Amino acid sequence: MDIRQSYELSFAVANLYAAWVSSATVISPATAMEIEPAVGGLYRLIMDSDEGRAIAEGRFQLVLQNRKLRYTWEWNHDGEVSVIDVTFTEIPTGTRVDIHHSEFDNADSAARHAAGWDSYIEGLTEFLTAK
Repeated sequence: MDIRQSYELSFAVANLYAAWVSSATVISPATAMEIEPAVGGLYRLIMDSDEGRAIAEGRFQLVLQNRKLRYTWEWNHDGEVSVIDVTFTEIPTGTRVDIHHSEFDNADSAARHAAGWDSYIEGLTEFLTAK
């Protein structure tokens, strides 16, 4: 089971890519990020709240600067390890971001992640606009 989503954003590829792989890009509800953008490097999103701490993490499998990323993704070591492919393509108005998120265990998980991507892209847009 997988999802595919595309977004057109009015930012240059290099700026969008740099924000995607930066530990300084913290988008709510995340409270911290730890990103090592190299093959085998860590991608960790941390969310601290009154209910406790949630962590999503994975490892980069492919890093093509300003072009493509592939990394694994798992929430709180729950056993569902999915794979995220993100492709950055220059378009006349900025950048098209294509996300292929695959290997979900069930449709509910895929639906939650699809909504999560919409929220992430909205937050990323706000982050880059405020820069």
